[in-house]
Amino acid sequence: MTSLRNKLTKNFIAGILACILIYSILISLFVTIRYSDLIKIVDDKKPDLISEWFIRLNNDKNITTNQMWEYLEDLSIQQNVNISYVDSLGNEIRSIESIENIEDKEIKTKSYKVYNAQAKEEAGVIVVDYTADYSAINRLQNDFRSAVIYAILSSLIIGLIISVILSTNIAKPIGEINNTTIRIKKGIYDNPNRKDSDIREISNLQDNISFLSKSLKRQEEIRKKYAQDISHELRTPITNLKLYLEALDDGVIDFDSTIIASLNGEINRLQGLVDGLKDSFNESVNVYKLNLEEVNLSKLMDDLLKGFGANFLNKNIKLEKSIDPDVYIISDRTKLNQIIQNLLTNAIKAIDHDGLIKVCLKEKAKTINIKVEDDGIGIDEDKIEMIFERFFRIDDSRNTKTNGLGLGLAITKNFVEALNGKIEVTSKKNVGTSFTICFHKKAN
Repeated sequence: MTSLRNKLTKNFIAGILACILIYSILISLFVTIRYSDLIKIVDDKKPDLISEWFIRLNNDKNITTNQMWEYLEDLSIQQNVNISYVDSLGNEIRSIESIENIEDKEIKTKSYKVYNAQAKEEAGVIVVDYTADYSAINRLQNDFRSAVIYAILSSLIIGLIISVILSTNIAKPIGEINNTTIRIKKGIYDNPNRKDSDIREISNLQDNISFLSKSLKRQEEIRKKYAQDISHELRTPITNLKLYLEALDDGVIDFDSTIIASLNGEINRLQGLVDGLKDSFNESVNVYKLNLEEVNLSKLMDDLLKGFGANFLNKNIKLEKSIDPDVYIISDRTKLNQIIQNLLTNAIKAIDHDGLIKVCLKEKAKTINIKVEDDGIGIDEDKIEMIFERFFRIDDSRNTKTNGLGLGLAITKNFVEALNGKIEVTSKKNVGTSFTICFHKKAN
């Protein structure tokens, strides 16, 4: 298997050679044929010239016969022809031989009748022998072959230089892209040595590889955080269950219906959390699929707050609640339960220890409002808009170990919008955060 650079170089040189050979053959044929025809035309005119001068000199009364033949002899030498004169009876009167090495040359002959103007009869025939000299054509062909060879050699050198430059400009960035993909394959996603190409397709390929590298790097970071933080996301309900069981075992609390309800609530909460984590990675899950029923929202929130009681006690978090009684809403009980759980869990994480959480449920003429407020670490103003993005986490020295996967608020917003509600957040750094959910009541 050859490299891209060698492949481009070979193809480029092959293309140059093919073009040179084709053009050289065509030009050679064209020049040879045209030049050969030109020489033939020149050669064929020699007998006509001799004939014209013979007639002109023969008819000139001021020129003797000897003078005429002396002139014709000089002319035959100049034109490299043989001249002979035959009378009307076929007897050769006189001849001039000027062609040398006649056995090595192709001899052509032309004859012209000579008339006696006074007697008005044929006086004889003048015969001209001439050669078809192709030495000039052969010399031209040889010169042309030499020129073609020089052209091929020079074109190969120039083509080789151009092909090396061209193949390098194409192969080098592709080679760098290949090295980048190898680095990605090895789990190295940074590419500090990238050099942008001036070729649009290669530049687009570089951008796509860079985007893929960044995406894979982010996914790798998410995977690592997921492996590290999944225990923290599940810790709250498991800790609550453990605290209840320890309290029951120590006899601190009595095993009654309230405790059973709290334990069952924690188990349901744990189940909902696991389902939420699973669904957050499953793009095919339809969060808008609702199981609508009439829900006593007041009782649902009271039960949830009781379920968090052990957690509040363990972290020394005070709870202030203001819940309007008998607030009913047509909604999805499971999604409402998950929404409130996520907000309470988020508030506990923001406080960690020693704080205050306020929970409020208010029923108005057209809306039902749920508010969860804490006096925790708060959120930077430039990060408030990002807290509902999946896997976004607020890293802080006070909550780095407990801030979870960054899924709770993303799930919460999806569920709120699925229930045709609206969620808003206000926060101030080191002061606290407040989440408000508003559901519109359906007209009777």
